[in-house]
Amino acid sequence: MFFSNYHIPVMTDQIVKYIVRNRNGTYLDCTLGGGGHSEAVLNHLEEDGFVIGVDRDPEAINFASERLKDRKNFKAVNIEFGSLKEITDIIYGQKFDGIIFDLGVSSKQINDPERGFSHSLDGLLDMRMNPENEISARDIVNNYSKKDLQRIFFEFGEENRSAQIAARIVSRRSEREIENTKDLADIVSSVVGSRHRVKSLSRIFQAIRIVVNGELDEIKKALDISVSIMKKGGRAGVISYHSLEDRIVKSFISENSRKCTCPVSFPRCMCETVPEIINVTGKVIRPEDDEIQRNSRSRSAKLRVYEKI
Repeated sequence: MFFSNYHIPVMTDQIVKYIVRNRNGTYLDCTLGGGGHSEAVLNHLEEDGFVIGVDRDPEAINFASERLKDRKNFKAVNIEFGSLKEITDIIYGQKFDGIIFDLGVSSKQINDPERGFSHSLDGLLDMRMNPENEISARDIVNNYSKKDLQRIFFEFGEENRSAQIAARIVSRRSEREIENTKDLADIVSSVVGSRHRVKSLSRIFQAIRIVVNGELDEIKKALDISVSIMKKGGRAGVISYHSLEDRIVKSFISENSRKCTCPVSFPRCMCETVPEIINVTGKVIRPEDDEIQRNSRSRSAKLRVYEKI
């Protein structure tokens, strides 16, 4: 079974429910991964429906292409989702009925020691979703200043012991280069102690991964582009897994669905703001209890959906 080799897609029922409203439409899966969401959408389309899946990870492209090789109405493209404007060169201006974002890192990437994403598996410090990217986790850990490391850990990991961890890293690397995930995990553990170890390790590895891959900037760019490449009435669904991601999505929907930006003291609207989208789901949607029991990865998932006006 393909899911045994890749992660189980999260909230597929909700994605199909909110996003697939035209069974002959064209859909864009911006985070293809193992192809789980693309397959769920394809299963609900007629023959004229089509799905394009994009991913920055060549391994994901190869995996999903093999998995969905018998689907004539599917195409995989190896680009970052922050570069979605390149899609127009591939589809000649085609606009989409629905767009899917499943943010963060895949379980397969985490579970592969050679990719260096996991603090519980020993491997080279890498964390590049696209192996061709110039900067790796090893570069950041060994070359960034103590001040920059502290900022990264606090801003992108929300780690309270950022200063102490940054100082310990700088001290340790003066003796020898920090090369492996185990080396970094040991350094963090020596600062935080056993009680906070797992949470702090998760935060530090998350922070470094975000910087290596420019994840938050990619999300902002992709959300902005998504509106321009959707049809009127088209919908986008965004699944996030931590507060930094969800905050960006929530802010984007709020700002672009606002009808007036004038101060409340103004007697009438002077800004003539025209909203581009509407907030379909209102509050965030979370997975059902039975899905969380089947798939622990879904526990922290949050889904927000918006529609182009």
